[in-house]
Amino acid sequence: MQRRHAIILVSVLLVLALGLAGAFLFLPAWQARDPQAIPTAPASPGAASASSAAASDPASAAAAGAPAASAAGLASIRVGSYNLAIFGSTKVARTATLAILARIAQTYDLLAVQEVGSNASTAGDEACEAVLEAFVARINEDAGPGVYAFVRGDQYAFIYRQDKLTAAKAGLYEGREAFTYRPLLAYFQVKDRPLDFLALTIHTRPGLAKAEVPALARAMDELASSLGEADVLCLGDFNADGSYYAEGPGQSLAGFPEARYVTLIPNEADTTVAAASLAYDRMEASASLREDWTGAWGVVRPGSLWDLSACEGGADSAGTERALSDHYPVWAEFSALRDTD
Repeated sequence: MQRRHAIILVSVLLVLALGLAGAFLFLPAWQARDPQAIPTAPASPGAASASSAAASDPASAAAAGAPAASAAGLASIRVGSYNLAIFGSTKVARTATLAILARIAQTYDLLAVQEVGSNASTAGDEACEAVLEAFVARINEDAGPGVYAFVRGDQYAFIYRQDKLTAAKAGLYEGREAFTYRPLLAYFQVKDRPLDFLALTIHTRPGLAKAEVPALARAMDELASSLGEADVLCLGDFNADGSYYAEGPGQSLAGFPEARYVTLIPNEADTTVAAASLAYDRMEASASLREDWTGAWGVVRPGSLWDLSACEGGADSAGTERALSDHYPVWAEFSALRDTD
């Protein structure tokens, strides 16, 4: 009996020894993986630009067919703005083009769009409503039934994820400042998180941008006071560059003093498909949002993320980024876990 126990004990020890030897055989290969080779987020995400946004923007995930993350464990939200360039019934009927635009929209929790129906607010409410309903229906074909909804007014809309945000107080601006195309404003609250803010989207008239861009800063202050919400985010096609507007030195947009506002899309950005570098599309935030902004921003070039060869368009735009728009989407990210106003 003792001899049998001894044999069993020796057998067990032999198995353990062989297991440890095998582990040590594989251990060097595991240790050889260089931690420095693992991609990490840039130390200064605010440095993302038109050329680097494809790597840092969530649209890269959507290019692989992945929708935006669900609300579970929500730590931040991504807010975008996109001038859709005369987004009417003709463009909505272009199925391949609409499919790419829908995939772009899914990369954001909140997307402000301009030029719904027309580029000069000439389309009627029924036509604009029909265009938005068709677009959001196409977005939800991919994202899931009822995931995205919208609020709209004139040529503008906010398209947002209902599982992450609630929208209220939506309507066209009726304050003291004068704009050719009155901005759309809405109040948003991140669900089950402290962050809330007012969003204001605008398409300035190019020839009047010199007056309308500074007026946006005053409108932001006015709304913060009248509606009792310090956090105000103004985004859209400001036409704030080139011959339309002198953007100023440095990276902050002229007309928005750094002590009171945060320029999220800096002067260095290139937001149009034109050969020249032009930062027409912008995001300006009240100073109270400074700590809620994660520092991440970007400009998305759809042609670097998706195959656009099937996109319908005109003779000069089909199969190119111009089939989507003559602007690029811009975005910024905000922490949903704090609200420092």
